[in-house]
Amino acid sequence: MKVFKFGGASVKDPAGVKNLRTILALYPEESILVVVSAMGKSTNKLELIVQAWFTNQQPECIEHIEELRFYHQELIRGLDMSHAEQFDVIKKTDVLFDQLRTMTSLTSNSNYNENYDQVVAYGELVSTTILSEYLNRKEVANSWLDAREYVVTNDTFRDARVQWADTQKRIDTLKTGDRLTAGILITQGFIGRVKDKALTTTLGREGSDFTASIFAFCLGAHDLTIWKDVPGVLNADPKLFPFAEKIDELSYEEAVEMTYYGASVIHPKTIKPLQNKGIELFVKSFLNPEAPGTVIKDLGGQRKSPPCIIVKKNQRLISFAARDFSFIAEESLSFIFGELYKLGIKAHLTQNSAISFFICVDDDPFKVDPFLKAVGDSFDIKSEGNLSVWTIRHHSERLEKGLVQGKTVLLEQRNRHTVQYVLR
Repeated sequence: MKVFKFGGASVKDPAGVKNLRTILALYPEESILVVVSAMGKSTNKLELIVQAWFTNQQPECIEHIEELRFYHQELIRGLDMSHAEQFDVIKKTDVLFDQLRTMTSLTSNSNYNENYDQVVAYGELVSTTILSEYLNRKEVANSWLDAREYVVTNDTFRDARVQWADTQKRIDTLKTGDRLTAGILITQGFIGRVKDKALTTTLGREGSDFTASIFAFCLGAHDLTIWKDVPGVLNADPKLFPFAEKIDELSYEEAVEMTYYGASVIHPKTIKPLQNKGIELFVKSFLNPEAPGTVIKDLGGQRKSPPCIIVKKNQRLISFAARDFSFIAEESLSFIFGELYKLGIKAHLTQNSAISFFICVDDDPFKVDPFLKAVGDSFDIKSEGNLSVWTIRHHSERLEKGLVQGKTVLLEQRNRHTVQYVLR
């Protein structure tokens, strides 16, 4: 059993969908579960739909939905099928868009994050419907699965926690009969469902990698391949650093560290389930599928890792100070982290002294504003947005100086292997 994950960039147009079919043809004798993200920038458009719905801007909401419908219809018309086949696929996607339009015509509730998950999931539902229908018509036999029937989560919307025992039990049902040997299974990344409730959840932005890891773990897959528009895992973002190089192999531990600090090539939660079962993870280029890419596996012992530079933009630095003469100690920190957990906010950097505490988080007003409101009565708070967090793994003094030269350093933190800067 293999698990493949294709991101939105790999299926953003008809050429990408056809290329996915070509890649699957390279593995004719394999049982493959394919996890697919929303096509292109569909999630961005769906986020606009959520915001319009939540703020009662019904005309804008309808306009965004129809633009998204048109994008997918044009993509379907670009696929090598007859007009009748194209029309049949369009009808199937229209059912989903009509559901979305009906839902957003109703008054939204006050929970933005819950609304978000119900709407944004349609990106994956539409993309996998198109892919499954297309592949079946091109004699690539497959079955469509609704990931929400298998991935069970709690109700932390936009950053749901997987309920592993329930999820394992659901996925075990795929092992019965000949379901796994009947060809290819197509399912959605990023989405799940609250146990015993008809409420969709999402696993966090870019969470499709994690979905693939969940299925790989529960199925005991031989390996997982994430298909990207890069040749493998690079030691820096080539758009920011032209000297970026591909890393041929990484240990699970180093991959966990890189993703924890924000390396965007793999979702942070992807690695650990694979490591627990020794499932190798390949990161390969969908543009050059026969190239080796990067393999993440148990390398054994100490391996020298190359310097890695990770940049997280759109960050907010928040400082807390006690209003009385007390220290910022365990009780205060417990309260702050409790509120972060409730709202599904990840602290990318923390630092504390006796009388102050700093955190750096994604500058998402729909999460940060409720958080600041919840803790605002207990501390003197200052915050600044439009910042970046730069993390350098396996750093050197020369490399650091060259990177931060000419920038304002607001906060610095270092250990033996890693240095982090909050930069204005």
